[in-house]
Amino acid sequence: MNPESKNTPESIDLSGIAASPGYAIGHAFIYDEASFWVEEKDISMGEVESEKVRLKKAIDEVIDDIKLLKYKLEQKVGKEEASIFDPHIMLLQDPAVIEETHGLIENGKSAEFAFFRTTRKITKAYKRVDDKYLRQRIDDIADILRQVHTKLQGKEVSTFANMKHKVIVVAPNLSPSDTANMHSGNVMAFVTDFGGITSHATILARSLGIPAVLGAKTASSDINPGDLLIVDGGRGIVHVNPSPETIENYQQDKKDYQLLRESLMELKDVPAVTTDGKSIKMLANIEFPDEVDSVHDNGAEGVGLYRSEYHFLKDDRIPTEEELYSDYYDVAERMASKSLIIRTFDLGGDKISHSIQSEKEDNPFLGWRAIRVSLTLKDLFKTHLKAILRAAALKNVKIMFPMISSMHELDDALACLEDAKDELRKEGKDFDPDISIGIMIEIPSAVLIADHLAKKVDFFSIGTNDLIQYAVAVDRTNDRISKLFEPFHPGVIKLMKMTIDAGHANGIPVAVCGELASDPAATFMLLGLGIDELSMPPTFVPSIKRLIRSASIKGAKKDVAEMLKLESAEQIKRLIRKEMDKMDI
Repeated sequence: MNPESKNTPESIDLSGIAASPGYAIGHAFIYDEASFWVEEKDISMGEVESEKVRLKKAIDEVIDDIKLLKYKLEQKVGKEEASIFDPHIMLLQDPAVIEETHGLIENGKSAEFAFFRTTRKITKAYKRVDDKYLRQRIDDIADILRQVHTKLQGKEVSTFANMKHKVIVVAPNLSPSDTANMHSGNVMAFVTDFGGITSHATILARSLGIPAVLGAKTASSDINPGDLLIVDGGRGIVHVNPSPETIENYQQDKKDYQLLRESLMELKDVPAVTTDGKSIKMLANIEFPDEVDSVHDNGAEGVGLYRSEYHFLKDDRIPTEEELYSDYYDVAERMASKSLIIRTFDLGGDKISHSIQSEKEDNPFLGWRAIRVSLTLKDLFKTHLKAILRAAALKNVKIMFPMISSMHELDDALACLEDAKDELRKEGKDFDPDISIGIMIEIPSAVLIADHLAKKVDFFSIGTNDLIQYAVAVDRTNDRISKLFEPFHPGVIKLMKMTIDAGHANGIPVAVCGELASDPAATFMLLGLGIDELSMPPTFVPSIKRLIRSASIKGAKKDVAEMLKLESAEQIKRLIRKEMDKMDI
């Protein structure tokens, strides 16, 4: 059999949600937290025979280990029960498995990667069979793979933290705890089966400025480890093992996109001022300390949202006050004279930290999350607040409470903040007693009492991801109803206007920090609503700044007045498209 013809990769195209713009060309890293991963490694033709010998030695050693384990089990429980190991041995001795693996080695792949790819192919076949027994063998294959890999290389599974090569991550889904360890410069792009425009993976991809296609449904099963991919994040397309012509075309698209980015960067130090003189403060959302460089590089005037739950998700353990303080102080110091708004931890919903949460909730987005977690775990909350207050001694830090739904919750949060100040005074630690306090407006009930809430805080920030979710009763992570998640719903626009009006009536600024802030189509609408600040992934700052500098507040207010008379999102989007077509940008 000719191994080259047998292993010729299939060329297919997949489509999904255009979650983060840009282009990436690279090899697939198949990630599933329940599976085993081996990085792709090439070998020279002179190493082929020695790799085959290494493979045989490793397999023989694993077979011997299994036989010994089987013998010991026979002595304890009997031959019948011990026969559960027979399929393991049969798989390792299967001529088809050996032949397939040898074919990949002959095509220049290491023994580790070749065996991984072969066993993954078997796993995929088992997943498609409607047979309970065969589907249960998937775990057996994963176990065998681990054992063979350990024999071959003597080390455990590769992780995002120790990746040595640039890859495109392909996964069924990516949880916040997954992405907390994925901000490596070696991640070129994301592709997932599930997820939407406001999922955590999208937020991270946009923050890092890397392409992402989400909701591609069969990506993790159709794509093999090491497949060459082109990810078109702007169109929501993934080309798997593309033709040379397609690669050439996309290499040009990638160059053109880079030139556009470079032209936008000329606006880095230019203020975001409309044609009729209205200045909008441009801020950045960040999740990791090392994103501060991107904040400066893209010309943001500060950080409007620092998602402080990173530590809880990264290690699934409760960080100490000193660890949190060190992190916040470092970021605040690197921000220099620019402001830093730290949101107190927003855990729960899709951001599960096993260090504080063990029970599964049927409705997590309506359950124990954000400020509700903080006010339940007050000792932990105060530790968190003390770390923020100490970092605020640099005088550029503000604090923001998420998911406030009532005056009672705000009063409780403010009381905890005062307790934290008292403890710091007793401990003789330096802090900012006059730290500015803000809240996120994310729940319709908060909008309806915004005039009361505004009297107790220094600023509002509208979290559109959750406000839309709760306003239209759509779980933003549910693919079946994601089309109903509509940012331009007339009700959503009216809720934002009510919030902005209430803030201004009480003399406080209002920002938007949800994903809507980075949507070009929403920019004119937000200007017309009277927003003061926009906070978005750092890489979006230049392009949104360009739009602002091409718009007038007078025209935007006129458009919003028309929008508020319309009855559907489609009518509103048509009006926005019509106005954008008039812009010379």
